[in-house]
Amino acid sequence: MNPLVSVVMPAYNGEKYIGESIESILRQTYDDLELIIVEDKSTDHTLQVIQTYSDTRIHLYTNERNLGISYSTNFGIDHSNGKYIALLDDDDLAVCRRLEWQTAYMEEHSEIDVLGGRSAMIDENGNFIKYDIEPIYNPKYIKANLLFHNRKFANGTTMIRKEFMVKNNLRYQDDCLGMQDFKFFIDSSKVGTLTSIDRLVHLKRIHEGEETIRQLTSCGKERSELFARFQRESLKKSGFCLGEDELRTICELLPEYTLKKYSRKDVERLYKALREVVRQAREMKIDYLEELQYACKKILGERILPRTDIFDWGDER
Repeated sequence: MNPLVSVVMPAYNGEKYIGESIESILRQTYDDLELIIVEDKSTDHTLQVIQTYSDTRIHLYTNERNLGISYSTNFGIDHSNGKYIALLDDDDLAVCRRLEWQTAYMEEHSEIDVLGGRSAMIDENGNFIKYDIEPIYNPKYIKANLLFHNRKFANGTTMIRKEFMVKNNLRYQDDCLGMQDFKFFIDSSKVGTLTSIDRLVHLKRIHEGEETIRQLTSCGKERSELFARFQRESLKKSGFCLGEDELRTICELLPEYTLKKYSRKDVERLYKALREVVRQAREMKIDYLEELQYACKKILGERILPRTDIFDWGDER
């Protein structure tokens, strides 16, 4: 009989931490699982570390050459047998009741396609650093946020219905410079329902070799340009037809990481662009208009001003 949950773990040069990651799955309180590890032709001893584990729930696949995290993730999903796919990186840890909590939630909520949870950061030695930003629980608010960015949905917390992925031909895309999860969540939000549970399920390890840090260091400019492209595509796929000035304003002033102060002119430009998004949303009669209005106001409130009620959002019907 097939397991209910397939945990997919792409592995590359993870010899230092992958043992702990594997053990965090094998020690889950929920044991109707398989752990699919796709070893991506590491240049260190990652493969040898994996091979020290003899648990029959582990299914190891090895790439003949290095093909990247997206390929390895997709390969693992394609070879999975579970109803649900749970993701975990080779340097992170799953809290021992993660699969128990998430599986129970998915079984009770058939309308949910992608489920996240709370995450905390740990250092190289496993010491607690801080809790990550609290995730969003309202599916409509998640959809609104994914028009612009992904700040509150961590890939390592994710559980997905495999049937949902197959039905909608959803894949993790190559050449995303470490942002394949952002692209996947954008695509998923257009056809499905995403939410999170209010439980700590994931410990994200922060270290020098971590993928996001590596991509930011080596491909900063290219990553910024790709992030902007994803923003444009997300807005377009949701039916928004913004002018080039408005799109350029959103991409310039809502980058992946905010590293600058905003002038009054910047505030005015961003307000006008977001107000046009809200206007078009009202015209299209989208079912998440209220959440989108709140998201736009929050963007201004958190990044630029302590208050946004000085602006007229055209709430009149």
